[in-house]
Amino acid sequence: MMKRLLLLALSVVFLSVLITPAMIGAGAKSKAELAGPIMLDAPITFLHPEYLSSSAWLALTGQDPALGLEKRVYGEGLKDASSGSALQAVGGAASALIPFRSPAAKFSRNILISQDLGRYPYQTEPHISVNPNDPDHLVVAMIDYNFPGVTSYVSIDGGATWDGPNQPKIPRGQYSGVGDPVTAFDSEGNVYVVQMSVSIEEFQLGGIWGNLLLAGIDVSSSNDGGYTWENAVVASPGEIFTQSYQVPEGEKSRGELWTYFVDKPWITIGPDPTNPDKEIIYVSYTLFVEVYSLAWLDELPALEIVEERAVIEMVRSSDGGATWSAPLQVSHVVNVNPQGNIPGRLVHGSQPMVDPDGTVHVAYIDSGNDGTWKGNAEIWVASSTNRGQTFSQRKMAAEFLELDILPRSASFRLWGTGFPQTTVGHNGELYITYAAYPSDRPSDSGDIFMVASTNGGATWSQPVRVNDDDTNHLQFFPSISTDPSGDLHMMWADTRDDPSELAYHIYYSTSTDNGQTWEFNSRVSDFPSNPNFAFPGGSFIGDYFSIAASADDVYMVWADSRMGEVTGLNQKIAFARQRLMPAPTIFLSPPSGPSGRDVTIQGSNFQPETEIFIDVGGVLTSTSFTNKDGGFTTTIFAPISGEGARDVIVRDISGNVAAASFFTEFGFDSFQTE
Repeated sequence: MMKRLLLLALSVVFLSVLITPAMIGAGAKSKAELAGPIMLDAPITFLHPEYLSSSAWLALTGQDPALGLEKRVYGEGLKDASSGSALQAVGGAASALIPFRSPAAKFSRNILISQDLGRYPYQTEPHISVNPNDPDHLVVAMIDYNFPGVTSYVSIDGGATWDGPNQPKIPRGQYSGVGDPVTAFDSEGNVYVVQMSVSIEEFQLGGIWGNLLLAGIDVSSSNDGGYTWENAVVASPGEIFTQSYQVPEGEKSRGELWTYFVDKPWITIGPDPTNPDKEIIYVSYTLFVEVYSLAWLDELPALEIVEERAVIEMVRSSDGGATWSAPLQVSHVVNVNPQGNIPGRLVHGSQPMVDPDGTVHVAYIDSGNDGTWKGNAEIWVASSTNRGQTFSQRKMAAEFLELDILPRSASFRLWGTGFPQTTVGHNGELYITYAAYPSDRPSDSGDIFMVASTNGGATWSQPVRVNDDDTNHLQFFPSISTDPSGDLHMMWADTRDDPSELAYHIYYSTSTDNGQTWEFNSRVSDFPSNPNFAFPGGSFIGDYFSIAASADDVYMVWADSRMGEVTGLNQKIAFARQRLMPAPTIFLSPPSGPSGRDVTIQGSNFQPETEIFIDVGGVLTSTSFTNKDGGFTTTIFAPISGEGARDVIVRDISGNVAAASFFTEFGFDSFQTE
């Protein structure tokens, strides 16, 4: 016990906790209680950041490249993650490195949605939604490390062009946003986004005064399609509870500190079962409860962690997100910390879904009694027919061998790929996809599986393997969607094409028989992503990617590293659809004439606000930049050359290319000919 208390005291000092021995009680005071305040720097943080999702994990482990949380809370931060890493895109050196895009047979060329409005060229963790009243109206939210919260982009032409970034601001009084953005439309075309933010709350317990870092869940709404956002409402806050115990006169103070840290939100919207003309917004998440006990090391007060619990909770709103219900317990409460020979247990990664009659189902992972990331895990689904007021049914949907926290072939966090990704069919079918180690292939690094229920979650099918490769390479981060006709659409990241099992492409498949069989897998991305080019240390590409299907198309977004091949570390959000995109084009004015004259080039449909390279007759002649719409106008000097056609090729830094021809009517060889 004394050793554990000592370690706790050291960890408190390491976290720079503000400790003030309090003058409490009427009895004799200890030396610490008489000594006055001990002033240190920063608040107590969450005990197990490795269990947290998104940027909360990055921030609390000192890996947030934007210095957002560290700068705001601790007053100092990491070294500039971009310094010394960027290869300046100048002249032929960068032009020679521009990636060659290999078109996918069934999908459009890829669009890079996100733009850099600061020093940190990293965006990740995208989520996409389609307006049910306009299938060309799309909204994507993502983490952007140039902002203290998440950002969003809007397209009204099915993803061909995008407007943004727009910023759903965190509530006043919060220190920083820490990600996990998820979007949802209601039936009237209003759009919502949920995210996490952190605050610092004061506490007093016996001989200790201090601050605690807490995470809460915020929901913002937009009634203009995602262009502007209303003030965020805290749907579920982090909280502190303290209790001091009465002690006999002359004895040291005693008490407990309870902290409530919420994580990993997910949002969905569905009909009110008591009034189908109205809708309810549901947000589920993980609540971590840490219990500290006030203890004493001789005359020094300390906080001893005595218990850590986790539970899935849910809140709901019936008034468009203006107000939210009290938290409702969804799962069983589990003990996170190991107890003797009993490993710690975790419930996490919940997703709510609502079937057509208004029944709400919440799927989540339970790591079981063999420890987290160390053996079998289970996916459970809790169901409620009364608007989530009670959950009368909990059924196990799948049992699987969970993947490790990191891949065997890369350094990025794979942590969230076993969490359930869900969708609902038009007849109330429930579908869940996840990634896991296949039990019959010990050398395989991970496959994509799906289970289904056609009776409201009462029973579930056997898992079906979706990826059809014959390699042992890793597949991860699946996302699933249902179109209005009931067909299923799934995307995931796939390393099958890289012999080193490091770079991933995005793959896709569809099912027309409720997921019993899946179509031949199709590649979506036109350039592979190497995580080591994407994020500092190659450590984080997000915890999920996203797919959304309409009646006429399928839309996908993911973290993409192709720009890192040219500019240094760089991570963008890429987009693809089934319909072809408008192709990059250039127009020459004039298209012909004598050599040695000015020629105006107009281009369109290139990557917005990025560098372009102009090649005439196989020679790089000049560079320029595109505008926010992906267009440009520039002038080149037609080189003095012989009579005849000269190819003019324009490439942008992401690999888009267009070509035209300039015909030299009178060149240096014309005199000899005459």
